[in-house]
Amino acid sequence: MRSSTVVFGLQWLPCVCAFAGEPVLQLLNPPGLFQPSTFSQLATIAHGKLVLISGQTARDARSNLVGKGDLRAQTVQVFENIKVALQSVGADFDDVAKLTTFVVNLKPADRTMIAEVIARYFPPGRRPAHTLVGIDALAVEDLLIEIEATAVVAD
Repeated sequence: MRSSTVVFGLQWLPCVCAFAGEPVLQLLNPPGLFQPSTFSQLATIAHGKLVLISGQTARDARSNLVGKGDLRAQTVQVFENIKVALQSVGADFDDVAKLTTFVVNLKPADRTMIAEVIARYFPPGRRPAHTLVGIDALAVEDLLIEIEATAVVAD
């Protein structure tokens, strides 16, 4: 009974529905949880191929660091790298269900800046589930941000 109550409660929420033959990815903010404007609380997948993108950093295709000391420039490079990864499997940002972001020495203003960059890649109302984590360091000195992405594409 509990699960049917949850399903009933979620069926009226806005979702992103795909056309026949494409994955069905729903992004939800159910009643009873905080209603964020910059991310979704839940992402559900009805069918499709799950794509797990390793943590991307601010390195270009030749492994050069982009934006040394500049978190905004590094964040943009990370999303450009994610875009390349998505395109390599026939996907785009509309297919992203979840992001996990790690930021070195995270400050309150960083959260706002990261949300602004995310808004350049995801339209309003189409924000994936997102976890933002402040950390002491990444594996390579001078890297300030790393983002993992999970996407769903048609079989």
